[in-house]
Parts: sequence; structure tokens; C-alpha cells
Amino acid sequence: MQNNELAQEIIARAKDVHDYVVRMRRDFHKHPETGFLETRTSGVIAEELKRMGISVQTNIAKTGVVGTLSIPGAKKTVAFRADMDALPITEENCLEFKSQNEGVSHACGHDANMAMLLGTAKLITMLQGKLKRQVKFIFQPCEEQHPGGAKLMVDEGALNGVDEIYGMHIDPCIASGVFGLRYGPTMAATDRIIITIIGKGGHASTPHLCVDPIVIAAEVILAIQTIVSRRVNPLSPCVVSLCQIAGGTTFNVIPDTVKITGTVRTLSKELRHRMPILLEDTIKGITSLNNASYQFEYLKGHPPLNNPQPQLQFIQDKIVELFGGNAVEKIDPKMGGEDFSYYLEKTKGAYLFLGSGCLEKGTQHPLHSSRFLLDEDILFNGPALYAYIACSP
Repeated sequence: MQNNELAQEIIARAKDVHDYVVRMRRDFHKHPETGFLETRTSGVIAEELKRMGISVQTNIAKTGVVGTLSIPGAKKTVAFRADMDALPITEENCLEFKSQNEGVSHACGHDANMAMLLGTAKLITMLQGKLKRQVKFIFQPCEEQHPGGAKLMVDEGALNGVDEIYGMHIDPCIASGVFGLRYGPTMAATDRIIITIIGKGGHASTPHLCVDPIVIAAEVILAIQTIVSRRVNPLSPCVVSLCQIAGGTTFNVIPDTVKITGTVRTLSKELRHRMPILLEDTIKGITSLNNASYQFEYLKGHPPLNNPQPQLQFIQDKIVELFGGNAVEKIDPKMGGEDFSYYLEKTKGAYLFLGSGCLEKGTQHPLHSSRFLLDEDILFNGPALYAYIACSP
């Protein structure tokens, strides 16, 4: 069968399973669960895969699920991954399938990611005579936290026998139905910093007898902002955001300590290695000038996500064959993180985005917004692309 005929058949069959994908997405949306607590979610997924005749492993990385479809004669195995966890965010949308779990919602679109992968499984079982690869369906817990579920999935054998892996995420910043692709550094490392300024407390009326950690913390906060603007190459993307500060108990007492926490985002391994040194040099210099001391912790999160050229070109070609050239958009790197990077450190593959942003439908709210909405009309695109990959040699 020629590629264009196969592509047309896959698109038609993907549209046939669209209602199923929407139904599953709404079920997941109504019953969200946070990282490593996805017990109902993983149970539903396992049962759906079993109904399709797919071999299922459960309790991988606590709540993870891996389905395997063996194809006689296939020499390669491709894996597709969806993340299962929801966020601790109260949903503000009025939907028939609004989150029933107080304070928890799928504000990041993982409900759609899971539903599309189940739709892929359903679609692929309809195409078994055309499949060229064995397929693994990886449903991963806890993408939103660190340490997340990807590294555990790898450690517990989810990638055993896998030659390539692909991941996809909904993105309301991209027009509905358009796939966002980027070669090379695509998502940032997600490191965390904890700074404690140690001074000498006392009465607010006698600051000359104290070493005021609040004033010193203010100096440190401002100085850290100059690291990105003055000590990092402007062509090397970097973000340092200090997001929490805590110190003091009342209005008239200078405290002994102030604690500052934040995050560092980098795209290159070299800059990621340099940032702890640059940060500590700055903190050390300011505290020593003020007769204070400090404690500094640099906690590494997920590594940067890098898309290799061959797999990205492969997946771009498949998108064009299925949906046409207008369905691909080259995107800028994102300073958000994604633990899919652990999979790409172990095997070949790529990570891409499926646009769901549409002003007319009100689906332009950003990820992690309490008002995030999804354009459900695009939910057949993901299964179609995945199935086409599985049918490619």
C-alpha cells in the first residue's frame, strides 16, 4: 500500500475512534489524581488495554502501566508515552465533567495525553496487518513533581527492548491541530535552589547591634538577577526565579535568618554546571561583606530535553504525509521542564506538542491555569500520528 493510501486510511480510522478518545478524556478529567496517587486512573487504563487484547504490566514506578502489543516478524519496538498525573489546582470551569476531586484538576492536559494514547492502542489494534513495529504504551505517573516518574519507569525496565520512544503534549499556545516541533534543546533543566541568610537578630530599634538578614536577603535577590543579565552569554537561555522568601515573626524584631527558594532553568549542560558556582559566588560575596553567613543548596531536577535531528525529521515527515505542510510549526525552546528527557537519555526518540489553542472555542488559556480548557476536536490527531509511526519501517 502506498504511503498516501495508508495515511488516508489511518486518518479515517482515527476519526472513527475519536468519540472513544473524547469519552476517556472526560472520564480522566472528572477523576484527576496527583503524582504517584493515580490508582483509579491506572486501573481504568489497565482494564481498557486488556479489553483490546494488549498485554499489560501494572505497578511499575508505583502506579505506572505498560502495555505491549507484539507483532510477529517485527524487528523493532516503538514506545509511546503519556503522563497520568493531575495538578493541585482547583478548576474554575463549568463543565458537565468538571473535576470531582476537590483541589485537583487536569490543568495541564494530561487527561488528553492519556486518552490519545488509549485511542492509539484502539486504532493500532485495528491496523495489526499493517504494523511494522512492536508497540509499547507507557503510561507514566508523576510528571509534575521531582523526582518524577520517568526515571523510575526507566529504572524498572519500561524501556527494555525499545528502539525508539515518542511523547506528545497538548499546548494551547499553538493553534489547534498544528504540531509544534523543535530540534535540539527543547525544554529546560528544572533545578531548585534554597538559600538561607544567617545574621544576628535583635530589636528593630537597634539595628546597629544586629546583622539584619532581611536587608542582606534583599541585596542577594537583586544581585542574583544580574547573573543572567551580566554573567551569562545572552545567547544561552537561562532563567532564575526566586519565588519564596520567609523570615521574621513580628514587626519589631529583626530575625536571625531569612530563607529564599527558587528555580533555575537552563538548556545547556555546560551552563547548568556553571550556575551553582555563579550563584554561590554571589551569595558568598554579599554575606561576607555584611558579616553574615549562609547556607546554599542546589538541587538538580530533570535534565534538559534534547530532540535528536533524525527522529525529529522522521516525525515531521510523518505529520506532513498525514496532515500536510501547514500542520507543522517550528517552535522556540520552552523553559518549562519535562521528565521525558530521561527517556531520551536512554534511547532514540522525540518529544513534540499538539496545538489546542482556539480563541473562538476559548481554549487559549495557558497550561496550569485554573481555567485551562481543551479543544477536543483535535484529539484524533495524536492517535493518527502514533499509528502511522507504528506502521512505518
